[in-house]
Amino acid sequence: MEALQRLIAALWLGSAFFLMLSAQAAFRAAGNTSLAADVVGSMLTRWHYIALAAPLALFALELRRVRPLILIVLFVAIVLAAGQSFVDLRIRSIRASSPVSISSLDRTDPVRRRFGALHGLSMMLLLAQTLIAATAVLAGSPRKPEARIAVADARLEEVQREPLPEQPAEPQPAERPPLEQEPADTTGGGP
Repeated sequence: MEALQRLIAALWLGSAFFLMLSAQAAFRAAGNTSLAADVVGSMLTRWHYIALAAPLALFALELRRVRPLILIVLFVAIVLAAGQSFVDLRIRSIRASSPVSISSLDRTDPVRRRFGALHGLSMMLLLAQTLIAATAVLAGSPRKPEARIAVADARLEEVQREPLPEQPAEPQPAERPPLEQEPADTTGGGP
């Protein structure tokens, strides 16, 4: 189960890094910012599935281990992913309703300012999710052998300190009443 958790966390973190790097590459390589925004928007749509599915799966798997802090962190990741999905829908709505590309609008234009604020929020949410994914990777990483030995030693000491439960005394065999013996025949006669 731990190997599956590590795999999911690694895919989640890797996809976040890939998204950030590929978004930068798309804007640098594309001659048209609208085209780059379309490409990145398409990648973000797929990212939202990963950003919601990975922490949900990890949350479900983590319920077996019951580590409250990790459960809280994963719940926060789910909320952030849902929030980022909503923000990105608003960004798409603004882009779709604008008659010209957002980058061609004046910097003081209210539409461009709103777009910029939502874009900044979306980037912050992506960064927060990436940090949480890194936390999930670290939380699921195998411990060093020394740490495992230390944990095992601590558990052994704990067990040794606990008093042994009293064992019930073994039942003693019930005493039998002495057998009645027939009186000895002193007359010497027999039957």
